[in-house]
Amino acid sequence: MNSSSGEELLEEAEIQSRLKKLKGAGIIAILRGINPERMYERGLALAEMGCQAIEVTLDSPQALDIVKALRRDLDPNEVMIGVGTMLDVTMADQCAAAGAEFALSPIHPPGMVAFCHMHGILAIPGAHSMEEVVKSNEAGARIVKLFPSSSWEVSTLQQAPENIRQLPWIPVGGIDRKSCWSWMDSGAWCVGMGSNLCGSDLAIDPQKQPVESERGLLIWRQREGPRARGMFMELQRRREVT
Repeated sequence: MNSSSGEELLEEAEIQSRLKKLKGAGIIAILRGINPERMYERGLALAEMGCQAIEVTLDSPQALDIVKALRRDLDPNEVMIGVGTMLDVTMADQCAAAGAEFALSPIHPPGMVAFCHMHGILAIPGAHSMEEVVKSNEAGARIVKLFPSSSWEVSTLQQAPENIRQLPWIPVGGIDRKSCWSWMDSGAWCVGMGSNLCGSDLAIDPQKQPVESERGLLIWRQREGPRARGMFMELQRRREVT
């Protein structure tokens, strides 16, 4: 893909490169909330801890501004930036212009794979069932999101046809500090984690709930942040032993 344009077809070499980076990242940090400034700051903090893939959900206010800011301030060789909760595939060009490299959706909106790849973004459509995984594969998806993860069993994937078993998959929704490792050990390409990694304070409106917002930030600094750092330390340990 010509890097000077966000509107050129995502070529095979670039698809493979992004898939490799996602696998290496291990965890996609999902930033969702109603506090854009804090979401941006949290993205920087997670990157400093060792996070290599960050998703900003499009249902968050000023989502693309956050994507632009994170892409501007984080080394693209070290951290991938993408978007999530893509329901309107016509936003792919705006997402690409903001610097998004991948896009996840809880569903498979019609035309998502073709439209995203046309604009230089790796499409990761959501699937609730094996039938939906098959449909995504037939539509050209190179990787799928299993959502919610609680609806899936690894045995279901292991019993699928060979071409489906070879399709990379990312469990998202309800992943916590314990289940993320079991998913990875069971063959997940990587996992997506929201508030269990990124902090519960991002969903608190600082204008309407200033006291709660500050309390949430304190909880992040004292409890949730150190836990997140510990997860990335464990990821690094696993990289070193494999």
